[in-house]
Amino acid sequence: MAAGTIVAACSSDDSATDESRPADAEGEFTGDTASTQAPTEAIEVPAATEEEPAEDEAAEDASAADAMEEGDGGADIDAEADPGEDRTASIDVEAPFDESDPGEGDGLFDDEPSDDVEDRFDDNRFEDYGYREFVAAADDPLSTFALDVDTGSYSIARRYLDEDALPPRESVRPEEYVNAFDYDYDAPRDGLDISVDGGPSPFDDDNILVRVGVQGEEVADEDRGPAALTFVIDTSGSMDRDDRLGLVKESLEVLVDELNDDDTVAIVTYSDTSGIVLEPTPVRDRDRIVDAIDELGPGGSTNLESGLREGYQLAREAFDDDGINRVVLASDGVANAGVTDPQELASMIRDDADAGIDLVTVGFGMGNFNDVTMEQLADNGDGFYAYVDTIDEAERLFEDELTSTLLTVAKDAKIQVEFDDQFVQAYRLIGFENRGVRDSDFRDDSVDAGELGAGHQVTAIYEVDLVDDLGLDDRAELGVVALRWEDPDTGEVTETDEDIDLRDVEPGWRDTSDDFQLATVVAAFAEKMRDNPFADAVDIEALAEEADRLADVIDDDDVDELAALIAAAADHS
Repeated sequence: MAAGTIVAACSSDDSATDESRPADAEGEFTGDTASTQAPTEAIEVPAATEEEPAEDEAAEDASAADAMEEGDGGADIDAEADPGEDRTASIDVEAPFDESDPGEGDGLFDDEPSDDVEDRFDDNRFEDYGYREFVAAADDPLSTFALDVDTGSYSIARRYLDEDALPPRESVRPEEYVNAFDYDYDAPRDGLDISVDGGPSPFDDDNILVRVGVQGEEVADEDRGPAALTFVIDTSGSMDRDDRLGLVKESLEVLVDELNDDDTVAIVTYSDTSGIVLEPTPVRDRDRIVDAIDELGPGGSTNLESGLREGYQLAREAFDDDGINRVVLASDGVANAGVTDPQELASMIRDDADAGIDLVTVGFGMGNFNDVTMEQLADNGDGFYAYVDTIDEAERLFEDELTSTLLTVAKDAKIQVEFDDQFVQAYRLIGFENRGVRDSDFRDDSVDAGELGAGHQVTAIYEVDLVDDLGLDDRAELGVVALRWEDPDTGEVTETDEDIDLRDVEPGWRDTSDDFQLATVVAAFAEKMRDNPFADAVDIEALAEEADRLADVIDDDDVDELAALIAAAADHS
């Protein structure tokens, strides 16, 4: 079996073709679909996009495409290309995973959830952003997107799998799975830096993966300015559960213990209306803050609009020109009073984000949970979105991530990759479907993009189809990665780039670093969880074995947990 290929155990799953509302690889949604490449010879499955959609699905696809911005790319690949053409001789094809025959089962997503699981996960709202098709480099060599450090999608998957259920396919955003893990990138002295490496693809023997890593500078806690944090806490009746308001209260106490004495905390709550529970209070007065947290109680409807308006008003009053200004929303994302539309709510906070008040959204609870609102608010509020389902996750987020990344080191950060069609036939970006930026807007610094805090990482993975007869021992520059961002203090814009050198792509799976293998396994897991037809050749059980091997190699609790989650998903195959 060829390198990186995990033989499909789920090749008979018909549901893979249902979710194909694709975006092109640069994020300029056009509705044009590139033909799916033929699967590897390990299985015989027709390309997912060859199946004619049902009439109502086609109408839905057209409607979705019309609602999105027209772009430059999305050119079709020749569907008549010979699928049997063998270029593996130029690549070391020692198989990293156990070879097995394709399964004849009903597929990973055919299990009906039990009634009790359905009750726990009823009325959750997720958005289906489709998946990216391959783009012919000769027709559209540019791929442009905003950086994204959200991790909520992965934590939601863990919540479902812990409840012995598969996460909804529409809940899966692969970049958030990949970015839930730390990778060994070199930290720059200031700003951002790029690293590039590659190896075999688990999706198609003939292809490679290219990993683009972005690392933000690290800033010691004592070297950052004071933080003015305003918490906007949902205390409506829907939060009356231990995994909601109870966990919020525990989480806030964890955070208070990690803040500096000269940081300030303010608390606004909302249900039918909103109110100030705690005026901006120095953390040195910890007892007063904890008492305010302890007194929080649920009841009433959910007027998220009112909570945001009052929270931002208080944040403006507490604004510190020389410090860090953040609003932290803790909620299940539900809004049933006042303004309830996620886009309208998000537009309310845009001016405050431009003025330097960033928003972090933290989701709690499951069942009547609105992932869409929480993610869109974070994107428009120049912050990030996380999901907390256990006290362990709260400690990881509030002890490690939030406090260490409070200082923003890059604003409006975006990437543009230009592939050389002399060496690259086609490519697809895995994930980032809702973070696309027009190619022509890459150097337009008025266009909103992504924000990175100190120490933040972003990882993007491309699957690349090389031109015929190009071997990994050849000398070639597959393309260039350009990274552009604004310094939040000086307003100075920096652009840097890094070549994608074919010599940085390892020929065999065992030749790649443990770091690369981890990112690849996580990406493959995400693609299986959203039932992407490009992952039909991935055997979930073989993937579980590989994750288990990595857990033995990498001494990290997060990797141990990943192995357990993939094993749980494999139990549904």
